[in-house]
Amino acid sequence: MENPEKKFSDVSIKVEATGETRKPAFAFFNRDVNLKHVDLIFEKMKAKGYRESAPIQVIKGEEANKFGIVKLFDLNEKLIPENEFNQFNLVVEGQHRTYAVSKYNDWLKSESKAQIEIPAVEVQFKNGESLVEYLNEINITLKEWTKEDFLKGAANVNPEVQLLQKYKELIKTESNPSGFSLSTLNLIYFNSGGLNKNDLVLLCYGFKTKGKGNKEIISGHDLETGNRFIDICKKASLRESEIAKRYLISEFNDLRNSSGGKELAFKVFTLITPDDVHAMLNKHEHLDEEKVIFQIKVVLERYQASLINEKEDAK
Repeated sequence: MENPEKKFSDVSIKVEATGETRKPAFAFFNRDVNLKHVDLIFEKMKAKGYRESAPIQVIKGEEANKFGIVKLFDLNEKLIPENEFNQFNLVVEGQHRTYAVSKYNDWLKSESKAQIEIPAVEVQFKNGESLVEYLNEINITLKEWTKEDFLKGAANVNPEVQLLQKYKELIKTESNPSGFSLSTLNLIYFNSGGLNKNDLVLLCYGFKTKGKGNKEIISGHDLETGNRFIDICKKASLRESEIAKRYLISEFNDLRNSSGGKELAFKVFTLITPDDVHAMLNKHEHLDEEKVIFQIKVVLERYQASLINEKEDAK
């Protein structure tokens, strides 16, 4: 759930069966706020009012822990103290309608009209049913969660983990089509290994370790090296969509894993010129795998030749 661009006003959620009203809360499973979608719903509300026959679905905030949810956020992504969970309803389905009602109420107020409460029903789970299973069943996209969805959830639950925040920033999504796949990010930041879907699910539920040996879920990564690789590539005039190519990072890792280590990899990639980048492109101006592999060898040979020349000059 990405932080919306504007501050949203609080709204009240009224559970139809009990008449109890609370404020809305969100958790790791809530997808990114699509402001265009929110605006579309808001405009429909302005024209026709709120559809009372379509309540949102919620669970009580204090019941979040039953499903492994340890962090809740308000409409503006402010972390809610655990001792205040009982003042909130966790929105399971109806996230965008909730944001739209916030805007709708602001508009009603400006028109000197009565504001509304959002009608809701509490979710009733089947025996042994998990929250994620339920979400997959009722998800309006009719698609199960992807690795990208779980990654964003893991990043929201663990805001202090810089690696997850970096993954969330760079991951390829509909809103970031030139981004990186999870496997490519793993190559960049772990060299080998990395995070898989099961790891991300555990992180979404607040776990830090896995397995009988309580192995740390996030371990063996090198955030500094990964960030530096991306920065060097950008300075070489490579676009983000090009840096995301697996074969480019594979060339870096081949150097990184050689006897020269990552310093050799950095030196070679620092020497990539605009002419080198141009030599890596096909007729459609896109990176070509074979040309990339060949040109990196050219740059490596150029670097090695410069070392020989330096030794000869020193004699």
